[in-house]
Amino acid sequence: MDKGKKIDMIVLSILLVSIIFFLLILTSLSAKNRLERVAALSVLYNAGLGADYKAILENPSYQYDDRVIEAYEYFTDKSGSLSYRLNGSVKMHNVLENDLFISSQTISDLSQQNAKRERPDVENKIALLIESSSSLSDRSAIFKNRLSEEIYNALMEFENVKVDIIVGSEIKTLDLSSLDPEVVLAIMVVESSLNPFALMEERSIDESFSEYVYSRGLMQIYEMTLWTLNSWLKQSKINIKPQELWSVRNNIFLGMVYLAYANEFLEEKR
Repeated sequence: MDKGKKIDMIVLSILLVSIIFFLLILTSLSAKNRLERVAALSVLYNAGLGADYKAILENPSYQYDDRVIEAYEYFTDKSGSLSYRLNGSVKMHNVLENDLFISSQTISDLSQQNAKRERPDVENKIALLIESSSSLSDRSAIFKNRLSEEIYNALMEFENVKVDIIVGSEIKTLDLSSLDPEVVLAIMVVESSLNPFALMEERSIDESFSEYVYSRGLMQIYEMTLWTLNSWLKQSKINIKPQELWSVRNNIFLGMVYLAYANEFLEEKR
């Protein structure tokens, strides 16, 4: 090989190494930005849209976002191994199993407009977690299989849904495809440990009401959040009653609507 060709090869090698190095930097930055977005979304879901999410994330005692990111990394890991453990201490309601699989017809009609994509990696990880759940250990294998399929199908079918909401006097179209299924699942895991019977007692926002109210189901939709979501979704003729939150599909849909709105909120803040 003559001297000119050797120089050309050296230059080419340097260029290739530089390109690879640049791509690695971009990949690293992209992953960092993605995790920052997941953390911000988790705060807005946990603390509300009016929360100062940046200040909350800087608070070392706040760990909700850390738990969400840990779950998110489980779902985005392609190894297929069971490297995550659910919280076994979940307070549960005695709702009937069949009630979990009854959903709003209006919500179902929205999801039937589009073909769903297949994500066997996500489907497998959901099934693995539910099978390993100690809080669902007394449930039959048939029920656990049906539950994992219902969660997976809801995520995949709602992924392509666009829904009109009204906030104040402004009508917006929310595109649920802006959400990665792994983000929704990560928040779902932290909220309920994928247990659709999960509930948490809260004091009512109405001070004249002395009894407890509850956050319910997979996404732990709370009374005040449900009122807000029903107000938004009036534009699409969707109105979910508190007892209908036990439905796997209703609960996931409402959680995704809230997260899609939070995602738009973050985009506007950029």
